[in-house]
Amino acid sequence: MHSACAPFRVPGVRELTVACARRGACIAVAVIALAACSPRTVLKPNPLPKTSYEMLVPDAASRYTLAPGETAVQPVPDKQVAPIYPPSLLRPNAAPVTVTAQLVVGKDGHVQGVYPVADTASGANRPSFQSAVEQAAMQWTFTPLWMQTPNGDGTFELTARPFSLWYVFHFKVVDGKPVVETVKR
Repeated sequence: MHSACAPFRVPGVRELTVACARRGACIAVAVIALAACSPRTVLKPNPLPKTSYEMLVPDAASRYTLAPGETAVQPVPDKQVAPIYPPSLLRPNAAPVTVTAQLVVGKDGHVQGVYPVADTASGANRPSFQSAVEQAAMQWTFTPLWMQTPNGDGTFELTARPFSLWYVFHFKVVDGKPVVETVKR
């Protein structure tokens, strides 16, 4: 690594690795697009109930565009509370239900709003499943989305930005037990 390049560190945030160009300028390897580099990135499971997290990026999702010299640290989940299968709807042969929701996250990494997508979770019980998603996701937290902008004098301005993520929640009954799987979009 060129001596002009060094990892960028923010307390409580994972290290952002940078690569050097010919003239020693640092260019961020990670470019924030409010999403992961691949359309499906598996994150660590939540133990109760058996829930997995995976990211999917909608084609029409808005993305931050970095200016030359700008770098970003992609947010990662800190706390994810699993939605609870509505107990009143738990039946051995219950059909699977899918709810897609947009999570709007503030600069501090806390979820500010959960907005279920209207074309998912069809049926009369849809509001119960959407409510379960909203109640759980409002408790989620993420590391902030940090943007580092050069000031031109060798110093940088560090700014936290709001962002949105899309998750797909699959509710199903397996061997008589409720299971909720979550896919991040």
